[in-house]
Amino acid sequence: MIKRVLFVASLSVLLSLLLAGGVFASSHGQSSHTSVQPKSYANPKNASQCLVCHGQLDYLRSVTADTKDGYGHDVAAETVAQGLYVGPEFVNDRIHGRQSCEFCHGGNPDATDVKLAHEGIIKDPTADGGQKICASCHQDIVKNAQTSIHFNMTGVRNKLSARLGKTHEKEVVVGQIMEGDCLACHATCGTCHIGTAPIANAGLQANHKVEVKPDNLQVCIPCHHLAGAGFFTQEKNLHVALGMDCNSCHRSEQEYHGRGGDQEQLGMMSPGLIKASCYDCHQDAATTNEAHEIHGEFVSCQACHGTEYESCVACHNRVPEDEHIFKLGEFDGKVYPMVHTTGTTSADAFNHMGIHLQQKDLESKAAWVPYTTHFLQLAPIHKEGGKVMCENCHGNDDIFLQEKDLSYPELEKQLLMDAPRKLSKDELQDAMK
Repeated sequence: MIKRVLFVASLSVLLSLLLAGGVFASSHGQSSHTSVQPKSYANPKNASQCLVCHGQLDYLRSVTADTKDGYGHDVAAETVAQGLYVGPEFVNDRIHGRQSCEFCHGGNPDATDVKLAHEGIIKDPTADGGQKICASCHQDIVKNAQTSIHFNMTGVRNKLSARLGKTHEKEVVVGQIMEGDCLACHATCGTCHIGTAPIANAGLQANHKVEVKPDNLQVCIPCHHLAGAGFFTQEKNLHVALGMDCNSCHRSEQEYHGRGGDQEQLGMMSPGLIKASCYDCHQDAATTNEAHEIHGEFVSCQACHGTEYESCVACHNRVPEDEHIFKLGEFDGKVYPMVHTTGTTSADAFNHMGIHLQQKDLESKAAWVPYTTHFLQLAPIHKEGGKVMCENCHGNDDIFLQEKDLSYPELEKQLLMDAPRKLSKDELQDAMK
């Protein structure tokens, strides 16, 4: 598993971490940077010496190099430089840019040595969920966020705890794994509205400008890998042609900032938390055509309109070569796409972190679960040689989970279902009309 470098939404800590991680280019063969001068931002409220470096994009370009994100994908030097650059649009912001850099981040802006300048840096000023920095204006949002799924990841923690079963000092081990691995997708005010997801290793999303609506590709996709970057291609998703993104469907504030009250023990599966539904837009879908009228009660929208998607295994195993699948099964009386999760995690999965588990202590946990894929097309064809989407399921055993696919047959056999009968020639002709 590729080691992560947790770059948070902190303009100063990004510089020190990149130096320590070898992201900056060697000075050998590079031109001199002694002539670099600080930008003039014409903002008497923020005349921080931090901007001598972080306000000079050309300088940052000259000292940065290509790197990797937490999945092993390439991150270009230009992305690294942009992720360190603090632009005038933020500094001249009358609200968020009025304070000096050190007001939020600490450090020693008067030091000329880069290491001394970054001593005492506050890596993420919003690591407390925004209570110190953001709550003065956004009190209600900050209050709700304390129990949100993005901030505390309770659902992930609980699933991990269940998986570790009888592990000695289990909750201590869970904390170690969360801190060293899972929390790379932990979200604070800063990582969503100023920076990018730590695992993306890309720094600031808009040169420190505070984004009310974060860039979905930079902020959402690195963590929500199952939605995948393919969501933003017309090949994978017809909604993109209409100019839609994550926020087009996920419009409820509680999905991001939480709804207050108790923690969401089931994470995103907590009843009533996720409000997005196909029927928000397609209100009359059940009666718009004969296929919908026939299948609507027992077939999910994604079972017919879904396309291949990345499995959880591709994300958690940190492999650049993603596993793409499309399998169907039955859950709660309805046909859904099934995603292959990390239920088969072995005892050596966290050896790289110095955590050595015992296989006998781990609880069996279903590795296949229903998934509402975000990769959608109007009429995808999954069967080789198929002419209409009806053939994806009718008479096609391959698209359905088979017993040989199951990781824990006793836990997953209820997901199995038989393929519906093959359509007759006349039925196919009707369907092609």
